[in-house]
Amino acid sequence: PTDASIATSTTDSPSSSSSSSPHPSTLGFHYDAAFLAEKESSSAHQLDNLEAQLKTAQVHLTKDSVRSIYLKMGEFYKARGELREALHKVKRSQDYCTNHRQNGQVCLMVIELGIDLRFYNEVRIYITKAEHTSDLLSNDSEFASKLAAASALVSLSESHYADAALKFASLSSELTNQFNSVLSAEDIALYGGLLGLASLDRQSLQSSLLDSTKFKGRLELVPPLRDALRHYVRAEYKPCLSLLSSLLPQLRLDIHLASHIDTLMEMIRHRCIIQYFIPYNTASIVTMAQTFGMEMEEMEATLVKLIGEGRMPGRPRIDSLRKMVSTESVRNTERRKRREMEGKVKKMGETFVRETEGMILSKYHFCVCVLQKNPFWEYVSFCQI
Repeated sequence: PTDASIATSTTDSPSSSSSSSPHPSTLGFHYDAAFLAEKESSSAHQLDNLEAQLKTAQVHLTKDSVRSIYLKMGEFYKARGELREALHKVKRSQDYCTNHRQNGQVCLMVIELGIDLRFYNEVRIYITKAEHTSDLLSNDSEFASKLAAASALVSLSESHYADAALKFASLSSELTNQFNSVLSAEDIALYGGLLGLASLDRQSLQSSLLDSTKFKGRLELVPPLRDALRHYVRAEYKPCLSLLSSLLPQLRLDIHLASHIDTLMEMIRHRCIIQYFIPYNTASIVTMAQTFGMEMEEMEATLVKLIGEGRMPGRPRIDSLRKMVSTESVRNTERRKRREMEGKVKKMGETFVRETEGMILSKYHFCVCVLQKNPFWEYVSFCQI
């Protein structure tokens, strides 16, 4: 092979190329057919050896050997990028586990492959299975931390951001790069801090992230995020959002955050706007736009959305002519509460009248039916009424 880039995908070979998939040479890449043929031959030979070893182990009924070969086949397919087949082989090895430690190892491998394949339901199931190995959880803190990290990723995939943030924040500080096939130490800090900004209140951020002995040290791995958290806690929203914007190119390439990053950034921006407005009865939309580094029209549209969703405190209203947003006055608040109370009392009265009329009508129908069936009771029923 030459020093030029080598295309290793079988779909790029001349025999399988199509009009929709241009040949690598047309894109400036050197296609080394000999290298590809050599690797395919080597992989086929390795797979034949593993299958032969598996048959021998199955004939001799040695469980440990069968389990070991299935795991090797899983690693082989994973290295080739055939993750579904790798997952199938690893699952097969679980039938030949003889103790809790082996079962926990298999569960952890299935969890890793499930995360790579985005099979989060599968991941959740095997996290539960692994948690039942209580002796392994109590004796191996690293194993327990890996399960907790995987559980946090499942919560993130389901958009349970607050739950995921607290799980990332509670991970043991001893878990650094031991699980780097799924998460690195920087990833844990990044995910926990960003999800915390989007879903936790200021007090929880301070206690769970900034002052936490488990998580505080991790934030040093991502200085922009650490500074953004500190700015948010100090109500310095513009530098907070500015630092997060500088991280956006990196976050959009993250395999776990990419599909959530726009939602998370919007949640963080909305939380900053709400927190900014809480101390005020009246605020200028122009000043708010400058504070948050937004266009005035964008800020006004954001305020309209937040007010419509009922998330802004004090039931504020927008004066588009003066470009102001103001909360209700004390007199208007009292009037509104009085009207709401009158409406509730009226509704309770109507409900009472309707239920009373229903009870009287039901009693009348009952008496009529008794009189029709047995005229002897006519006088007694009349007296009871």
